[in-house]
Amino acid sequence: MLTFSYIMLFTLSLSIGVYKFYTPLEIIAILEGYGSPVDRAVVELRLWRGIAATTVGIGLAVSGLVIQRLLGNPLADPYILGVSPGAALSYVIALLLGLWGPLKLLLTFLGGLLAYSIVVLVASMVGLTSLALIIAGVALSYVFSSLSIIAITMLGPELGLALSWLFGTVAYTYKDTSLTLTIVVLASLAFIAFNRGALTALLLGEEVSRALGVNVRVLRLSMTATVALTVSLITAVSGPIGFIGLTAPWIARILVGADFTRLLLITTITGAMLGLGSDVIVRLVGGGRELPLTAITALLGAPLLFYLAVRGRHVGGL
Repeated sequence: MLTFSYIMLFTLSLSIGVYKFYTPLEIIAILEGYGSPVDRAVVELRLWRGIAATTVGIGLAVSGLVIQRLLGNPLADPYILGVSPGAALSYVIALLLGLWGPLKLLLTFLGGLLAYSIVVLVASMVGLTSLALIIAGVALSYVFSSLSIIAITMLGPELGLALSWLFGTVAYTYKDTSLTLTIVVLASLAFIAFNRGALTALLLGEEVSRALGVNVRVLRLSMTATVALTVSLITAVSGPIGFIGLTAPWIARILVGADFTRLLLITTITGAMLGLGSDVIVRLVGGGRELPLTAITALLGAPLLFYLAVRGRHVGGL
């Protein structure tokens, strides 16, 4: 059902846009090489935009799931814990320094990893509790976001495009960008899936995990680096996007419970639908303008927070 819904959503993503609406039969014909050069170019742009939105959703969703499992905190996600805002700040700094290519990506990655490390360090000063992590993450996220806004105002002619990126968008992703993003996210997903047994054992507690042969320290370090790389690249491509990393794992948890293997599969599909669905909504309600993607993901994610507040944080378990 979820897979079929995603296919329908992707078809809708190819159909709608500012230029023209295409029926499914027209899309098939254009993808086979028929139609005018303009039609083929438009559908190709929508195709890679849809792939980028899907990949962004998957990467954020799975990263949120991993962070929640590592920290034992059902309200953790890459945005709340500062990874996205930290990566965003580093990305803007890279632009100010005139860095491009691998150097820009490296600085963005280091910024996301450093931000997460600072959050954990600050929270550890008061016991590394779930509440401390959330408070430290939210506080530092505000700091990083504020600094990003200040830095962006120094970009000059590129200010408009930078502000659009800051609020989240996949409108400017093309084939090469989408391919790079897809390769990195799929590689991260494969690595996480390979370690699903250790992540499942972590639910039983660190002592039990060690007794089962899990090197908890190596697991935390490798998973944190994987999440930081994935989220940092996503941020570099689409800007900092919130709520998907929180919402998708919770939807999956409500549907299939706490088993990590099933959680990973359903979170992947749910994240893909949230990412692509949010981008479709942006185009449907934008009236020819590109609305901030984060505004849509926040509107979709806020009801979940209300649900958790009413039902309690143990719904579905970790």
